[in-house]
Amino acid sequence: MEKCNNVKFPEICFYTWDIQYECNYRCSYCFFNDNWEADKKKNRFPGIDKLKEQWDDIYKKYGTGHIHITGGEPFAYPDFMELVEHLIRDFTVEFDTNLSFDADKFMARIGPDKVKFAASFHPQFTDVDTFLNKALALKKAGYDIGVNYVAFPEQIQRMKEYKDRFAAVSIAFNVMPFRGKYKNMEYPDAYSEDERKLICECDPRTGGGMMKAYSSDKNGDKKEPPKPANPHLGKPCRMGQMYTKIHPNGNAFRCCLAKEDGLLGNIIDNTFKFYEEAKPCAHDKCPCWVAMIVNEEQNWSFHWVTPSKPKV
Repeated sequence: MEKCNNVKFPEICFYTWDIQYECNYRCSYCFFNDNWEADKKKNRFPGIDKLKEQWDDIYKKYGTGHIHITGGEPFAYPDFMELVEHLIRDFTVEFDTNLSFDADKFMARIGPDKVKFAASFHPQFTDVDTFLNKALALKKAGYDIGVNYVAFPEQIQRMKEYKDRFAAVSIAFNVMPFRGKYKNMEYPDAYSEDERKLICECDPRTGGGMMKAYSSDKNGDKKEPPKPANPHLGKPCRMGQMYTKIHPNGNAFRCCLAKEDGLLGNIIDNTFKFYEEAKPCAHDKCPCWVAMIVNEEQNWSFHWVTPSKPKV
């Protein structure tokens, strides 16, 4: 079976799939908060059999891979568990989920070997005990699970408390910087020094590189040098060669964050095709902090990992 365009590192393809723009939560800090009804019109439901057929075809073309399914809430998608049962025959699968689904039903149908949970804790819609108990049940059953938490200004005060609760049961607690406007201030630039220190204490990774990547070029009163132009500009990047971002209508693009960069076709219409070689980054400001720059694997390989190596 042919590997992903014969790429040797890290030997499999990666797919980020926004399966739908729909969710049973309505968090005030969500990207889709003001546009749910409009974004729902972008959803496309070809049916589970059609999706199974298309992913089987992708596997035949490019071999095994890792599918990171997000949205919206993936588990609100029709017949989602049936789809996952099919996908894990050939792929490893990761979910961005609020854990509001029936975990017992999931565990009864789908084993832990080839799935990973990036569970998002949203205290606006669930309490920490309910969420923690469900996450811990999955962990004890052998599932790879970590927790994401948005450093929304109204949620920062208890963030350290929550982090300690998850750390006590050895569940990773990852802080995501809030990106957006709150009380007429633009975040993450508007975080105070004390808030930045707390974020760094709870998650050094976010307090470092990710925060810088998501901040603007405004330095304010901070005596910091201006940010350089995109250091990736003109460098060959494997995104598009071994990575694609798939939208709910099936359109697949090259870049993980640039929404309309490098259309690779449509997975539903069976027109999707990876590049045959790495192509240069053309962004004046690259939006990706883990871009797959050729010969710079040490800067991004830690992020592009799978719960277990699929059997092929």
